Amino acid sequence: MPKTLKSDPSDVRARNIRAVFRLLFPAEQMSRAELGRRVGLSRMAISEVVGEMTENRLLRETGVDSRSGRGKRSVMLVVDPDGWRIVSIDLTQQFVIRGALVDLCGRIVDRVEIPCENMGDVPLEIVGELCEKLLSMTDRPLLGMGVSVPGVVGQDGTVIRSVNLGWTNVPLRQRIETRFHVPAVVSNDTNMALLGECYFGDCSADSVFIKIGQGVGAAVCVNGEIVEGCGYAAGEIGHVVVDPKGPRCVCGKRGCLEALLSVSYLRERIDAEPEDRTAILSEAGQRLGRALAMTVSLLDLSDVSVFGPPEIVGEAFIGSMREELESCISADYRNTPSLHRCQQGDDLVLRGQAVAVIRGLLDSVHSRGLVEDVVHFTSEGEQSHHDPDEHSGKSGD
Repeated sequence: MPKTLKSDPSDVRARNIRAVFRLLFPAEQMSRAELGRRVGLSRMAISEVVGEMTENRLLRETGVDSRSGRGKRSVMLVVDPDGWRIVSIDLTQQFVIRGALVDLCGRIVDRVEIPCENMGDVPLEIVGELCEKLLSMTDRPLLGMGVSVPGVVGQDGTVIRSVNLGWTNVPLRQRIETRFHVPAVVSNDTNMALLGECYFGDCSADSVFIKIGQGVGAAVCVNGEIVEGCGYAAGEIGHVVVDPKGPRCVCGKRGCLEALLSVSYLRERIDAEPEDRTAILSEAGQRLGRALAMTVSLLDLSDVSVFGPPEIVGEAFIGSMREELESCISADYRNTPSLHRCQQGDDLVLRGQAVAVIRGLLDSVHSRGLVEDVVHFTSEGEQSHHDPDEHSGKSGD
């Protein structure tokens, strides 16, 4: 018989912290007793976990449960939105780099934008400049930084290839952590949009998310985990050729999905032939539905979310896409997946990236103090290890 491996107490503790946070994030509330039942901990054990998380400003108490009935009413716990801040950067928009300060509930509390005329050649310095501006706008301690990039991003935070930014093998995470001395997460933008939709929108644990904008990208979630692929390029469907005789793409090939479905291309066609607007968008939806049918069928996904400008991803687009999916994959043993337009707005990537930073912190929790190594930069750029309760005396964000 093989020996049973004993669990390290620090690993058990870390799992309990993650389990409690996930039950409450982003906006649930539960009593200690309910959390203990859900996680499978004794009253003493759950009190220790909650005590540590409250002390470190991850959770806070919020009144009593009016549904408790007779006797002593339970004190409710929620994620503390005021203890920490996250810097989240979105590099996916045309002509502008967007950044935000996000709280622990995934809500944006402040934002900054920097114009950028040439998104095909973005200097790294402008990313650092945006981070500096956001840091100067808060007196809260910083949990970490996250950057969303259109393109292929490695596990170590290196931007392997971003056609739209003109970057190849850029060690972005390393440069951010070296400069700011805080944990950083660099991610594919569509993966972050899917993460945001899963927490704040309508995606299920088995879904595909399509983002249509300057480019076209996809992200796939199976059993609640985002699929990255062996080369971290899962979902990079934008530069797959679907029409060899189609228009030339920025990557050099002809007829890529991105060349045929990008917002700029579709707007140009509509401007040139406004009377054919419905037909143009229906054709685009049909093309995307046909391209996705194999993936949806292969993985038996339950829903499809499409994110894009409402004047593009509207009734004509979605309706035609749904019809194509139904004609390609419907059968007596398989239901057509639910299809909907994501309605979370342009902040979806920023919020999803903040979720990735939070999850990264929780996944790194082991025997050390929960947040003892997180470095907070004051507005003067001075490095200091702050207690979450110690603020500079400013009125807030």
